[in-house]
Amino acid sequence: MKLGGVDDGRVYVTAGLDVGQWRPQSGFDRRGRVPGSQSPAEVLLNARPTRRLLSHVTGHVTLANLWPIGAGRLLATNSDGVYLSTDRGQSWSRVHSLPASAGPMGVLPTSVCRHDGRVYLAEYPLGGEPARVLVSEDGAKWSPFVSRTDVRHFHGVFRDPYSGDLWGTTGDTDGESAIGRFESGEFRPVGRGSQRWRAVELAFTPDAVFWGMDCPYTDRVEILRLDRDAIRATESDGTPEPDVVATVDAPVFYAETVERGKETWVVLSTAATTGLDSTAPPGARRQNPKTVEVLAASDRTGYGRWHRIAQFERSTPIGEYVSSIPTTNAYVFISWDPDLGLLLNPFNTTRDHGAILSIPPSWFETEVTEYAL
Repeated sequence: MKLGGVDDGRVYVTAGLDVGQWRPQSGFDRRGRVPGSQSPAEVLLNARPTRRLLSHVTGHVTLANLWPIGAGRLLATNSDGVYLSTDRGQSWSRVHSLPASAGPMGVLPTSVCRHDGRVYLAEYPLGGEPARVLVSEDGAKWSPFVSRTDVRHFHGVFRDPYSGDLWGTTGDTDGESAIGRFESGEFRPVGRGSQRWRAVELAFTPDAVFWGMDCPYTDRVEILRLDRDAIRATESDGTPEPDVVATVDAPVFYAETVERGKETWVVLSTAATTGLDSTAPPGARRQNPKTVEVLAASDRTGYGRWHRIAQFERSTPIGEYVSSIPTTNAYVFISWDPDLGLLLNPFNTTRDHGAILSIPPSWFETEVTEYAL
């Protein structure tokens, strides 16, 4: 299973192209299936026997993204298609075509956001198409919101619950990497120009914005904090300088904010990427982490003490030993629900691959430094 999102206490997941809900007591309850491309290659890739074989050769492949967007509606992507369901996943209609260079999932899991009654979708081209964010009132009809030619693509769009702003992240070279806000129909970077500003997902707190570097070719991956006061102080005369609050050994992809009582936590998960980044500068070293981690820190310690909540080893398929065979990344998808707790979904790992694991809300009210899964 791959975690999609949580809405009104319902946890939506995919299993290949199958869509359903996950419940702690009963597991996966299938509701329907995201339509796939009918090309021979896509039909073969989506077949369960092929997926099982590929998992041994290349590692597990993610085929679809899924997002609840309110009122029983679900949005999904697969390859170059965007699909809408208005009945919690039982039936689907194609509502948009993504750029031809989109990957197997179409976009990143961080590419959809609900904000002020609208839905935003960040396309993820891997070719030379413009980087675009689209907007929709209902998930059925889409129109351009922002288009840029100075970045490769948008990594995601995010609602800041404290300021009400809509934020975005872009990549991938130094000049293309930016974190910023959407204002007056434009993407306005708060900071840009180095790998420190290359992020996938952002976490928001009342006082700051947090992220980890999405850079697979550096020895020092920084977890960064940008105070809101620093943003306001430099809005008219320069780029603010984020503070380094921790360093890790692998790129950081996913982020969540957890509020328990008067305490605010930031939760981040790393990714074990494979191969060499095609946008890396000449001479960059190949970094292939073997583990993925889930880390958390709170305002109680000024985000200076990071706890390792979980750690998983990346699967080692046959392609790991054959240079001509590409292999897939390992992740931990994360989501927070006040009742269910912090949901962890390791993917392409040696244990618990595809499982939904729950860290109870009470953990965030204790002094322990590690959670034993």
